[in-house]
Amino acid sequence: MKRIKRERAQTLLALDVGNTMTKLGLFRGEKLLADFQLASNRERTADELGLQIKALLNDLAPPEDVIISSVVPHLNAALARAFERHFRLEPQFLSHRWDLLKLDVEEPSKVGADRIADSIGGFYLYGGPLLTINFGTATVFNLISKEGSFLGGAIAPQMEMAAAALTQRAAQLYEVELQLPDSVIGKTTDDNIRAGFVLGFLYLVRGLIQRFRRESRTPLTVVATGGRGEFFAKHLKEISHYDPYLTLKGLHVAWHLRKRSELVFRA
Repeated sequence: MKRIKRERAQTLLALDVGNTMTKLGLFRGEKLLADFQLASNRERTADELGLQIKALLNDLAPPEDVIISSVVPHLNAALARAFERHFRLEPQFLSHRWDLLKLDVEEPSKVGADRIADSIGGFYLYGGPLLTINFGTATVFNLISKEGSFLGGAIAPQMEMAAAALTQRAAQLYEVELQLPDSVIGKTTDDNIRAGFVLGFLYLVRGLIQRFRRESRTPLTVVATGGRGEFFAKHLKEISHYDPYLTLKGLHVAWHLRKRSELVFRA
């Protein structure tokens, strides 16, 4: 892990705003003090968001700074007002414009802030070359070079959402709990669905990891995160680490990197 020189232990609130859930992490220095989750409700007002976040933090140390990665632009203005009105803070929204890592792709402006956070967190915690996989609303693969550049990746469906889409369109199929089946040869409709989706997605992820390794011509470290990350890390030996807080840690690192660059620029 690369060390970032910091002055004093500040209290930083990091928010990862996804399409389904918003994850919050409160840091003091290097330590994650607490983490929470909220539904990413696009209809919430600034006051509703501010009061809800205040209630979650409750007796914890109030944040001195806020950093946000968001893939839900509709929520950004409400979040900015929430922190300005209820915390007297101006949140910083992570962006490709921060130039914290090289985006070696054709359209850098279209790389999501969550992918930037995952790449920064993965590189500073685990080094490169690296493949991060975020099992969130989508299954997102990020390839990072030995030097820390974002080289691109892949986006695949999320297992539960794919299964829900099928059952909504097929009259004789229904939702089942997606757990690992004993065999690919299902003897019931439930086991047929589990075989197709659970085993199918395990082999999808395994196959993509193998393809990334083959095309990058390097023995990649693979880090999983996100809601289903633990399940895939448990069943795929190709995954080296499971880190449920990778995106929040990446935001934490990104904030300190930017503050350091600002200090250097001012000097």
